[in-house]
Amino acid sequence: MGQAKNKKQRECPAKGGIITPEDCGRGRNSIISCPVDCPHNPFAVANYLGQFGALEEKVVGLLSRKLAPELTPARLREVRGLIESAGEFALHAFQAWEIHGTGRLEKWMADGIHRDWKNDERVLLGHLAALRPALLEFREVLDEVSVMAVDLLEPGEPFVLIDAANAGTIGRFETCLGWIYPVPAGMRMSGGLAKAAAVADLEPAEMFHRLLDHLGAPAGDRRPWILEHVMLLVEAFRAIADAQRCEQIRLTDFRSFTLRHSIAGGSAATVVAALESHPRVHVEAAEEAGVLFAGSLLADGADRERDEVADTLGSLKVFPHQLEISSRSGQRVAAVRALVASLGLPLGPESEEVADTAPKPPDGYDRDLVPPGFIEGELPLEFKSAVVLRDCRLPSELDLIYRGFADRPHPLLAGKSPREAAADPALRPTLVRQMKRMVTGVDRQRRARGADFDLNPLLAELGLDELILPPPPLGFVEEEEYDDEIPLDPPPLQNLLDGKELESRLDRVIAEEALWNRLEIRLADILDAINDLSDKFNGHELQLLQSTVLSALGALHPDPPPGYEPDPERMIARYEAWMRSGDDQESIGDFIDRIFAETRQPELCESAVELLIHLEKESGKKLRPKKLDALFTAIAAAVWEAAHWPPVLE
Repeated sequence: MGQAKNKKQRECPAKGGIITPEDCGRGRNSIISCPVDCPHNPFAVANYLGQFGALEEKVVGLLSRKLAPELTPARLREVRGLIESAGEFALHAFQAWEIHGTGRLEKWMADGIHRDWKNDERVLLGHLAALRPALLEFREVLDEVSVMAVDLLEPGEPFVLIDAANAGTIGRFETCLGWIYPVPAGMRMSGGLAKAAAVADLEPAEMFHRLLDHLGAPAGDRRPWILEHVMLLVEAFRAIADAQRCEQIRLTDFRSFTLRHSIAGGSAATVVAALESHPRVHVEAAEEAGVLFAGSLLADGADRERDEVADTLGSLKVFPHQLEISSRSGQRVAAVRALVASLGLPLGPESEEVADTAPKPPDGYDRDLVPPGFIEGELPLEFKSAVVLRDCRLPSELDLIYRGFADRPHPLLAGKSPREAAADPALRPTLVRQMKRMVTGVDRQRRARGADFDLNPLLAELGLDELILPPPPLGFVEEEEYDDEIPLDPPPLQNLLDGKELESRLDRVIAEEALWNRLEIRLADILDAINDLSDKFNGHELQLLQSTVLSALGALHPDPPPGYEPDPERMIARYEAWMRSGDDQESIGDFIDRIFAETRQPELCESAVELLIHLEKESGKKLRPKKLDALFTAIAAAVWEAAHWPPVLE
């Protein structure tokens, strides 16, 4: 009996002796001052994925049930609408204000709402009472549940922030708006995050306070106003991003040029010989029928003998009676014309074909939410094209972007290079601000795509030691586990199909019978391949899945793109890779967020899933819950495949 009794006892580091589980449960973190690393402490970091999550869910549920009877019918309808349309973030914003911002929680606690609660629940409620909005700048990923962050609304030393979702996705210097509350191990994230807007010449905190001024927030302690108006701030963030995107589109030359020169009979060989020997022409394989020569025109300063990789101005092809040159933007075409003129080739007059490839600017956002001056620092988008000149490891996209970056003049640095700006006290703060954003962008690709690239060497080269922090872990990468003959390279970078544009495209696909029929023919191989997925679906699930995929891919590419070659095997390989990826610690929500991000079109995937659920309701027949992850993954795999097809969305 004594041995059995001992098994029910445990060591208590706070008391320095033996304690029963009952005494531990009744007194930990209240009567007993528990160390934060005690294995029996639900607030220990090691227990956040187990004990704490269930405890937090229980307490939040108790508060939500207490809130419901106090809401008017109109407010209850608002809650239902938020759940159906605006998602969990909006619902949390509503509850945070109604429970914490209106004084309800203080009154409930004074009235003894927690009198009959268990000890752990009462302790957690005491911490939750201090919930507050925060403008978080993330610094470092510590482990699978913890990151380092600072609250820009309350400047101070970085603190530990506990949230598994952030630890799995966040990058350095990412700035987001959310809610936090103190716990023994640091701070705890409550609910989701909204990515804050970024303005070229403003620090994040300054940007945020100018936005608060613009929206009419009172002076002094602004946290209560922020708590009440989180969704207005989120709408303003989106409006600022849309306005900045519109300005970038306005400033960018999206024209695509095709220049053609006739070649007199018998002169094609002379043209080819001149191009092959010119130092600014890189020779490539002429794979198209009838092409005598194919190559790229190298940008000024490129050296075929010295460089491994070089930027290009455009591409060219020589046919028996014609020279054809393709380039993008008026500035590049001017350089192309000057280069061609310098070659002295026997060419006829030039003909020009111009196509405007500018994307549709964002529409539907509230321009009144954008403060004056928030878009003035925007720059035109840059189009990078490069060729590999000599045998070498194919450089990544990030390699190309940052190669030679330290010594390239930059418009935001008064035309000086980053190296020069780092040594200039007047320009160094601007450089630091820009490099933070670049680190954030690189880390996003590191987390979402597994891009093994880090800017710390560049930061060290520029002497920006204050920005050097350990990079976050790489995201999930499965490509090496599968047959090399199946290309699983990620889709190229592209702009999001979202908002009104996404809605209008989906509506068009669904409404136009003729378009639907054409899509069924074009996408037959992709739709048939869905039948071959390892997770077999029943007839009802297949019908809804194929209708959803047809709608999504039609929205992404309503018209046949040139070079259209859907690859069903590549889609199936990606599906299988995703279904076998992750681990037991990854929730289904995190899995879906990850794979949707890897498709480069997460909002299209989300809309497709919403359509699938809508079709399920319309049919009156339920989808099997155990097949939902496979259905969602199949949608993502189809979108991932379609995102490889040209033309890439601008």
